[in-house]
Amino acid sequence: PSQQEINVNSEELKYQFSLLEGEIDKLIADGNMIGPDHYQRLNERLKSFEDKIAQNKINELRQKLDSLNPKKFIAERHAEPEAQQNTQKITTGLLSPRGCEGTGSVMLGTSPIDLEDLQKILPMGVMSSVHITPTDHQYFHTIGYFGPSEDTENLDRFKIYAPADGYIVDIEKGTDHRIVIEYSCTFYTIFIHVDRLSENILSNVNFKKDTSREHAWPRIPVKEGEVIGTIGIGKFDFSVVDENVTLKGFAKPESYQSEPWKIHTVDTFYYFKEPVRSKLLEKNIRKAAPQGGKIDYDIDGKLVGNWFLQNTDGYKGLGNDNYWTSHLSIVYDALDPEHILVSIGDFGGRGNQFGVTGNAPNPKDVGVGTLVKYELVIYDYYAGNEKWSGIPYAEKLQARNTNEVRGTSLFELLDSRNLKAEFFVGKKASEVSGFTGNAKFYER
Repeated sequence: PSQQEINVNSEELKYQFSLLEGEIDKLIADGNMIGPDHYQRLNERLKSFEDKIAQNKINELRQKLDSLNPKKFIAERHAEPEAQQNTQKITTGLLSPRGCEGTGSVMLGTSPIDLEDLQKILPMGVMSSVHITPTDHQYFHTIGYFGPSEDTENLDRFKIYAPADGYIVDIEKGTDHRIVIEYSCTFYTIFIHVDRLSENILSNVNFKKDTSREHAWPRIPVKEGEVIGTIGIGKFDFSVVDENVTLKGFAKPESYQSEPWKIHTVDTFYYFKEPVRSKLLEKNIRKAAPQGGKIDYDIDGKLVGNWFLQNTDGYKGLGNDNYWTSHLSIVYDALDPEHILVSIGDFGGRGNQFGVTGNAPNPKDVGVGTLVKYELVIYDYYAGNEKWSGIPYAEKLQARNTNEVRGTSLFELLDSRNLKAEFFVGKKASEVSGFTGNAKFYER
């Protein structure tokens, strides 16, 4: 190779190493959970730099990575007298990599929030703003919910409950809290946006008051119906994860390794006992099956489903805070499953969702080699003849496209898992004749 090629390769190597170093540093700084598979992938990436990067830099980064080794946390948590060591096998789980108990699912007996405090439930699969692919959680809205703005003063207003006996194994503190409850090594519920933790939970973690973000992996037993936290007027996210179920509508499950629970996220209502299930369904906006919502639409060789910019590591993106900018989803509306949506991570510098003029062609019918032009339009929801504000509970919602054109998208499926796409901001379909040099390539 020429000296120029050597220099280019060297700079690229340094850049890739710096990306790995930055990722490990961020995991340590944020206290992020890292499971055995994630640790192994990072370790393999580090090994690929052997004999290519100065050994002192390799050793320094390996020491950092070693601090994230989940086996160390398990050993520390289950430390026993030397004579008793190695007599008990420690089992790890999908969302409890530092030890768990049992396998299989359980039935949930208590609503996460008092039914009289619940205004409505939005299903999984809703897309908005930076949620470019269908969301893997439901939204529980409280009585008094009034839109994106939320109560920031009366954060003890509504109680959040453990749906069944289990263990809190993961708490992430930010502006609010994310809580994972383990019921077995393969079955979990996830709560996001819990404003305050209960006194019992707080007494089992050592969060500092002056930190904006922390992460803890306790093992706190909770009983069904126990208050685990509170929220003010607003909403919280809720999902159920069953590792014994793998969603079939993800063409390439490996694309979601950064969020390993996603491909095992199930319809929450199926796991609630009666009469709680029926009471929750009464508050659920979506009436089409599956009533809990749908997030997996991929069909190999068809346009429909999730797509990721080539060489951006699938759902994970480039590892920055704006990971969703490399995402694209061509699917159906969570509230009106007949309505086609194009959800774009970077449309003129921001994430956005659009209907398509004429609501056609159906992406599940578009195969390899077909050039598709979608004119992108704003849409509204209607309950009967009344436009829905998104606030109160409503039934039989219908999405209706407006005549307000925001741009045009051009798609061509190159083969079963590679897509050529281009987005023309502000242009009508009649103004777009074909791809330009700004086209992008997606994969899944």
